[in-house]
Amino acid sequence: MAKSKNSILFLSVMDSWGGGEEVLLKIALHVDGALFWVATPPGVPAKKFIAHKLNVFSLASLKKIYRDKNGWTIFDKLKVLTNIVRSLFPLYFFMRRRDITTIAANGNFAALFALPLVILFKKKLIVIQHLLYEKNSFEGRLLKVLVKYADSFICVSKSVSENIIKFTGEKSRSKFVIIYNGLSLPKRIDEPLGSHVSRDVIRFAVVGSIIPEKGHELILEAFCEVVSNYPECRLLILGVPREEINSKSFYQHLIEKTENLKLNDSVYFKGYLEEKSELYNQFDVLINYSAVPESFSMAVLEALAYNKIVIASNEGGPREIIEHNVNGFLVEPRNKEALIKMMRQVVFQFENNSMYEIRNNGQLTVEEKFSLQRFVDSYKNIFKINCNESK
Repeated sequence: MAKSKNSILFLSVMDSWGGGEEVLLKIALHVDGALFWVATPPGVPAKKFIAHKLNVFSLASLKKIYRDKNGWTIFDKLKVLTNIVRSLFPLYFFMRRRDITTIAANGNFAALFALPLVILFKKKLIVIQHLLYEKNSFEGRLLKVLVKYADSFICVSKSVSENIIKFTGEKSRSKFVIIYNGLSLPKRIDEPLGSHVSRDVIRFAVVGSIIPEKGHELILEAFCEVVSNYPECRLLILGVPREEINSKSFYQHLIEKTENLKLNDSVYFKGYLEEKSELYNQFDVLINYSAVPESFSMAVLEALAYNKIVIASNEGGPREIIEHNVNGFLVEPRNKEALIKMMRQVVFQFENNSMYEIRNNGQLTVEEKFSLQRFVDSYKNIFKINCNESK
């Protein structure tokens, strides 16, 4: 393959698929004017990138190391350092052979692997930021280092940008660019009033990995109260646990809690479907009510695109997507009674014209503010600037 001065290396450290990997795939498939390579550990992402005919460099030592609930141990830190050292020269020689001058690191941990390449070999670094970080966290301390060497930070929302600037300081603001995730609207269908799935049943759903942070437990408790008054309601859990032990144990806990609340006839664990239309056409109302603030939420955006009603926490990224009572509903975070009240309101008003308008407004929001074309143009511009500077 011919060398190109506009070659960009995506650096990813995940061996499971998530929102960050979705963003990389979307960039590689739709942004022209550059040649993209993906360095990633063996696993599901590597297989998916290859299936989409992307150029993949698989490197086992790139795999992310997870700390346990008690924090980083000395062994964890040594393992991370060892993996960085083991990855350095394979990555350098790979980039040298293909004349790659720019690295786009998918998150802080990936940027940690990129740092030696940036410092020792003068590679340019773009860090794509998907998360919100807590005060005094390891990630926060790492950001103070990254801001010295990164050329740009691409943030998926204003919430992410402002959160990171708290760690890096106001002087770093010029390095930050906000690029919202974008998508294309599915084929528009004139839906009748009422449920898109069934006239007799209203289906709520939670979409995403089954981890404590996603708020499944509180949603389950709220649904228990709602279904006691509205037995026609159902709750779908659309997702699977991650490979971490705490995620798998939490999944088992949710199954047991469902049984204890006697909700087996109303709550369904449906797993995850790759095909978006199959996923979103299973339910009527998305509940995005995480236990911690979310940086963005592709589930919220996709639900709007598929003409669904959305109930979300009034914080973080979802607050930048949803306008209360216009294209969805915002609820005070971590307040079970407020969530119950909103769920009951949606059920009670489900056949009203107001809900029909809210669903239509949701699709208009995606079309006007979060289009795939806007996403593509923004990334094309940032890569063009960095590649030209590299030359």
